[in-house]
Parts: sequence; structure tokens; C-alpha cells
Amino acid sequence: MKRILAITFLNFFVSGALTLTIPLLLLERNVDLAEIGIVLSVLPLVFMVVRLFLAALADLVGWARFYLLLNWPGTLFSTLIYFIAASIPAFLLGKIIEAVKESSYWAVNRTAIFSLSPQQEEKEATKNTAVLSLSSATGSAVSGIGIAYLGFSFTLSVLIFASAVIGIPAAMLWQTRRQRSRPRIPRDISLLDPRGRGRTFWFTSFTAAIFRLAQYPLVVLLLPVFMAQQLGYGYVEIGIVFMLYNVIASFAIFTTLKMSLGVRRVVIQSLIALFAGFLLANSGTYFHALFLALALAHGLGAGFYESIIAKATKNSLSVSFDIGLLIIPTRFAEFASVLFAGFVAQSLGYMPVFVFSGFFFTAFSVLSLYALRA
Repeated sequence: MKRILAITFLNFFVSGALTLTIPLLLLERNVDLAEIGIVLSVLPLVFMVVRLFLAALADLVGWARFYLLLNWPGTLFSTLIYFIAASIPAFLLGKIIEAVKESSYWAVNRTAIFSLSPQQEEKEATKNTAVLSLSSATGSAVSGIGIAYLGFSFTLSVLIFASAVIGIPAAMLWQTRRQRSRPRIPRDISLLDPRGRGRTFWFTSFTAAIFRLAQYPLVVLLLPVFMAQQLGYGYVEIGIVFMLYNVIASFAIFTTLKMSLGVRRVVIQSLIALFAGFLLANSGTYFHALFLALALAHGLGAGFYESIIAKATKNSLSVSFDIGLLIIPTRFAEFASVLFAGFVAQSLGYMPVFVFSGFFFTAFSVLSLYALRA
């Protein structure tokens, strides 16, 4: 598990930094919010298609080598493309390659965790999410400070180096045992037929999509641009605020690993998300407090998210493919939310999208509790 966590940290150090760097770089080059939304929306759409194919392949041939053969070079090449990008098509290509590297990670990561930590699947998957948040926090801070004091080129150079280092723990996984627990082709090929999944599976799929509707457009597009355009924050402050967001989310995940996922927790995280959603757009000097409260809610929600996915898939005969199939509505949700959130915010302001985020998070909280108790 330590090698998996090392890859997670490095991968999301880069991803967290890119989440902040790319929209700010496009904004610096006078690209409007709607066009930035189009660029960012490419990733979840490509991710959805590529992940499903890679997940099916992983169930048939094993998961360990995916980290070295796809995630590592994909991370390196995407950051190299961003480093030299000078046009919107170049940034779109970078997002496509970034989608491939994220697809290769998520196609096998939960499968690897389930394989390496039997009887501890939910706990270890949630712990991995906490490491993800911490690494994203570090990436956000490095991005903001690096851009402010040394420029975009230097910051992307640091990310290129971090991308190269992923190859070390990835290579150490090459000979990992128990990476495939089922027979190979042709007996397993029938397991990849998307038909036959029950109502509980698709209910979990729908619930997971609601969670990403609440979180994804805020973190990857709206809040970085809102801080830069509406609040006049500099790059350092934006980086530090996003670092604190991820630190608090990670803290919430770690400190609640052994706590029950019950009604009280649903009520608390939903009220926080609703309160922050209604007040963020006009928060002024209280923005930091509301933004970090939202981080706490999202951290609390991560336990539900990982638990419902683990419950729906961990005993499957084709874990990687089932997780990829379950997440398809989530990727559509991410694509549509980022694409339209930019247009809505540009034409109607930020208030509607912030409020809807709070409602979506509340709906997710209630539905996930139902899914766990069903």
C-alpha cells in the first residue's frame, strides 16, 4: 500500500497544481470564462471513454503495470505539453493527455487497494483519498507561490520533475503479486458485459454523479477564477487558500475514518454546504471562512463517496470494469457541469452555481446514506 500511496501523492501533487495553474494561465492570456470551461470540460469526457477501456483491460491482464506504462508517461507528457502550449488547441491536447493519465490511475487504483487490503477496502480507499487531498494541497501551494514569484514556466518545470519521479514507485509495483485474481480471456470476457448490474449498482452510480456535480465545477473552474476576478486575490493567496481547502478536507477524512456514516453526519455536512453555497458569492471578507467550511463538508462527504463505491463493487468478479462503468454518469456530470457553469457564471453571475452546489451536495448526502443502509 505504501507504493500506491506514494503514486497517489505524486500524481495528485501534479494534478492539484495543474487544477490551479491551467485556468489561471488561460486567464492571464485573456481567455474568457466560457472558453476556459470548454478547455477544462474535455478532461472528464475523454476520461470516461478511456477509463472504461483500460478498466476492462486491467481486469483481464492485471493492474500493476498500468501505473508505469500509462500513468507515469501520461503525467509527464501532459505537463510538457502545457509547458510549451501557446494556443487553445495545444491546451486541449494537454487536457486529452491529462485525461489519459488520470484514466490509467483511476482504472486500477481502487482495484489495487481492494486487492492489497482485503477486509479493509473502505478504510484504505478513504485513507487514499485523504493522501490525495494532502498532495493536492501541496500542489496548490507550490503552484500559487511558484506562479507569483517565479512565473508559470518555472512552476510547470517543477511539475515536470515531479511527474518524472512517479516512475520510481510505479516501477516498484511491476512484479506485485495478486494483481489479477480472476481467469484470463476468454472465460472472463463475459464479465465485461454492462448488462446484468442491479438497481443498487445504478443507484450508487447516480449518487456518485451528484457528488461530483456539487464539487467538480467549483474546484476546477469557478473558485479559482472567482478569487482572481471578483475578489482580486493574487496567485500566492489563491494557492494558499486552495492548499488550506485540501488540508481541511484531508483532516476531515483522516479524523473521521472510524466514525459512523449516520444521520447526524449527513445533517451537519449538508447544512454547512447549503450555508456556504448561499453566501459565497457575496461573502467579501468572510470568503475564507465559508470556503474552508465547504472544504470540511466535502471532506466529510468523501467517506460516503468511497464507501458507496466500495459497497457496490468490491465483491465483483470484474472490479476495475465495474467501477469504470459505475463512474460513467459521474464523468458526464463533470463534463456538463464545467461546460455550462462557465456560461452560467458569465451570464448570470456566480450565485446560481454556488447555490446549486449546496443543493447537489445535500442530495448526495441523503442518497448515499440510503445506499449504505439499503
